[in-house]
Amino acid sequence: MKKILVIAVMVIGLLAIMGPAPAGAVQVKIGLSGMYDFWDPPFKSLHEGKSNSLIYAGLKDDDDGSLMLGPELDLKWGGWRMQLLALFGVMKNKYDYTNYRWDFTLWNLRGFDQRLDWLTVGDYSARRYDVDLKFGKSFYQYLYFNFGVRFNYADGSGSQFRFAPGLDLNFGDDDFHYFQVGPIIGIGFEYEIRGFSIYFDVNGIINFGNHYLERTQLFPFPWSYALPFKYDTDVIGFGFDTDIGVAYFIAPAHLSIGVGFRWTGVVCVPGEDDSSMIDFAYRDKWIKGKWDHFYGFTFNVSARF
Repeated sequence: MKKILVIAVMVIGLLAIMGPAPAGAVQVKIGLSGMYDFWDPPFKSLHEGKSNSLIYAGLKDDDDGSLMLGPELDLKWGGWRMQLLALFGVMKNKYDYTNYRWDFTLWNLRGFDQRLDWLTVGDYSARRYDVDLKFGKSFYQYLYFNFGVRFNYADGSGSQFRFAPGLDLNFGDDDFHYFQVGPIIGIGFEYEIRGFSIYFDVNGIINFGNHYLERTQLFPFPWSYALPFKYDTDVIGFGFDTDIGVAYFIAPAHLSIGVGFRWTGVVCVPGEDDSSMIDFAYRDKWIKGKWDHFYGFTFNVSARF
């Protein structure tokens, strides 16, 4: 975890040094941006039990999108452009699932005698916070060379209701967080005609992050509260960040209105894994090859000067 934070500080510091300072005439856009998003995170298999069970059968898996809003600042000067965008989850991404699974934990050993097999009905939700800082340098007509940094953080909670034949019951509570930070580099296109601006960006991403989940169960009380399950995994991600859209500038009102679509995809490589020793069915490096997909429709209303 400390290594990840050190890398994050180094990346942001390097970008601050590389970023050019505006000089001369500057076009400024400042306003409100939003995104109705859908998020398919890589940690679903752990939260829902697929990565830490002897036997697993998924019966239901539903996702709900969220709404994010936040400020945006765009600058243009001397062949350069800069975008600073911060989005915050006004609504949470929600997930519901039902599955049949077999556990194998400390609580299944003699003396605690918890069941191995359960039918589990659960849900969890997460609120996202995203920050993007991107510079672009024009190198050929309408094309830009992009570089910048991207950061996202999410925290959330969940619950489980578990039951089995013979009216055996158990309940669980989850608390978790997940973050990623890293540089982006790519190519951008922007063309303006008669008040309309059309843009398209394709960027590569390298992310450094961490996922942490803490899970407690009601039984066997009080041991299950004294020794909760803890899963702590560092993550390195490689992927892409694309967005496309169109904006229209209403000159008399100095107002710009835009809509678009954004899609970010990152495939995960596990780093250091410091997870619970009392979950014997836990699969080390479970996040290997899992994709983190984040996509949705964007909109923006800005004053332009």
